[in-house]
Amino acid sequence: MRILLTGAAGQVGKRLLPKLTQQGYSVRVLTRRSAPAQPSSDEVVIKELNPQTDFASLLANIDILIHLADGFNAYEHLPITAINNEASSRAQTTKRLTKAAAQKGIHLLYLSTIKTMCGTHADEILTEKTRPHPQSLYGTLKLNAEQYMLSAAQQYGSEAVVLRFPAVFGLDHGSMENLLQLLNSPLPVPFADLSQRRSLISANSLIHAVMAIIKQQTYKTGTYLVHDGALSIVDMTSMIRKGLGRPARRFRLPSPIWHRLEKLPALGSKVLRFTHSLELDDSHFRKTYNWHSQKTLPAALREWTKDK
Repeated sequence: MRILLTGAAGQVGKRLLPKLTQQGYSVRVLTRRSAPAQPSSDEVVIKELNPQTDFASLLANIDILIHLADGFNAYEHLPITAINNEASSRAQTTKRLTKAAAQKGIHLLYLSTIKTMCGTHADEILTEKTRPHPQSLYGTLKLNAEQYMLSAAQQYGSEAVVLRFPAVFGLDHGSMENLLQLLNSPLPVPFADLSQRRSLISANSLIHAVMAIIKQQTYKTGTYLVHDGALSIVDMTSMIRKGLGRPARRFRLPSPIWHRLEKLPALGSKVLRFTHSLELDDSHFRKTYNWHSQKTLPAALREWTKDK
């Protein structure tokens, strides 16, 4: 079985590639910058993937397309109404790549985001039946890409799986790494009574979920949510500090102060991640693909922090 992996040098791609080759898959690598050589991979380096790319050549003799290189994360800070020519070009690139793959009967796997469904928080536990309501250009681009892929698979008789997931820890950078830096200090933190719950997934679990999908002989087309579990902010931050070998050192910040902080232009969106919940239910994915987290969320957090 031969796989085309786009974005192989990215944060997820560089962790997924070794797993694929270790399992005996032959991988064609598509990346804008060089990725470490891996057994059974032949590297294709393109300076810029664009709508004029020769997708037919890239997809020759490919059975599975794992698409990571949409480039949409660059627009997470932009409002949903933003108009950006570069973003439009990247959207067209994903659309044409998806169509070319589906026309060849290639299985499609797209790593999306929970941001297609909400912004920094959600008032309900999210499921696949929750109506998508993106709050940024990033979320909208991802949602459109999901729809391109599912529609193309249906039109041309291919199969497509979309994975939506929450904040990922265990990467080189990102919101969870920023939180880790905050908690890896001797300063007290104002999280003493924040019972709001947040879903998380480790990088290892995300890779494990991808591997569970591609091992299936027949893909079960659809959009799926996946996570390791959910914890309250107070429990999550306490576990991280404990893993770092630091005392909890937390205090209570009065609600009126939190409300004021939420309204600050530069800080508000970050504060909302602590003062509101974002929890999802991934039972559909677990049942459909017979998947389970290799570690509980607390155990995965401990593993993440032990070498920091």
